[in-house]
Parts: sequence; C-alpha cells; structure tokens
Amino acid sequence: MPHCIVEYSANLEPTGRIDELLQKIAAHFRTAPDVFPTGGVRVRAIPVSHYVIADGNPDHAYVNVTCRIGAGRPAEFRKAFFTTAWDITVAHFREESARRGLGITFYVDQADPEGAWKTNSIHVHMAKV
Repeated sequence: MPHCIVEYSANLEPTGRIDELLQKIAAHFRTAPDVFPTGGVRVRAIPVSHYVIADGNPDHAYVNVTCRIGAGRPAEFRKAFFTTAWDITVAHFREESARRGLGITFYVDQADPEGAWKTNSIHVHMAKV
C-alpha cells in the first residue's frame, strides 16, 4: 500500500495529462518511504467513457482520486501528507479547470487489516538493483 486510483471522465484524455499526474502522485509517495515503502506504491488511472456530469454539458469533466492505505498512520501525518497530494492534484488541473467545468474529489480510505491479504516480491527485487 498505498494504492491510488485516478478515475476521470474520458473527455480529459486529450488535454488532462493523466500520465503526468500519476507520476506526480507517485513521486509524492516516494517522499515518505518510511511511512509508505516505495515497493508498495501503486498509482493507476481509469478513464470512464459513460457519465453524466451536472447539467449534462458534455464539456464538463471530473476527476476522482481514491487512495487506499494500510491502517496505523497517525492522523496528523495523513492530514498533512494528503493535503499536499490534494494540492498537487488541483494544481495539475488548474489550467483545465479555467477552460471548462471540472469537478475534483480526493478521498483516503484505510484498509481493514483483518480484511486484507497481500504478497509483494517487489521489495526484494528492488533491493537487488
């Protein structure tokens, strides 16, 4: 963990620079390797081609970022860290938001440790480099 999913309306494909946003979010997570080990970082995007936004104007767009993290990070750390992640996301879309109606949401969920199973050999392979 963490896993961040950027869901966005497909009308952002031409101008939203989604891959660049993913790189920015992943880079932010790498600033806290003691809290979020680099080998566990997963940032991905899912374009949504069927949607209705607000009044149905096809120029409107949306971005929803959901980050799922393991439980146990202190609340004050989460607030500071994810406020910065939010700021990165909003800044990324500043020009897009000035051009069209754009809704941005950002949520953080904590995984229930009793309801999570995982394995990850990435840490071992990163150590070999």
